Amino acid sequence: MKKNIYLAFLLLPLNSYAEACVDNGNVCDDLPCANHTHDKEKVDLNVIYQRIYTSTQYKNEFEQSQKAWLAYRDKQCNGYIASEASQSQGAGSDMITKDCLVTLTKQRVDYLKTLVEK
Repeated sequence: MKKNIYLAFLLLPLNSYAEACVDNGNVCDDLPCANHTHDKEKVDLNVIYQRIYTSTQYKNEFEQSQKAWLAYRDKQCNGYIASEASQSQGAGSDMITKDCLVTLTKQRVDYLKTLVEK
């Protein structure tokens, strides 16, 4: 069981969480910070999405691409990672899942920003 938890941590780069929240070792204190970071990343994602959507002539294709990515992110974090994290105790599994959502959303924002720069 412990292998599964360690595997989940290895699959996720934790740098996005580490930068946003100070890990004080108490999941109950860290989870609200992770929720706040996730909310911020969602706002950033929506801003860059709207910027690209309004400027592209391929609106349908871009919208379908985004929907496919959202489905992937949700299945990865709320499915696979959540299953792996369910082996942890208490709110730790929520923290692992939230970190996955934050990490993948930040990666998507960074990628979409490269499309704007081109």
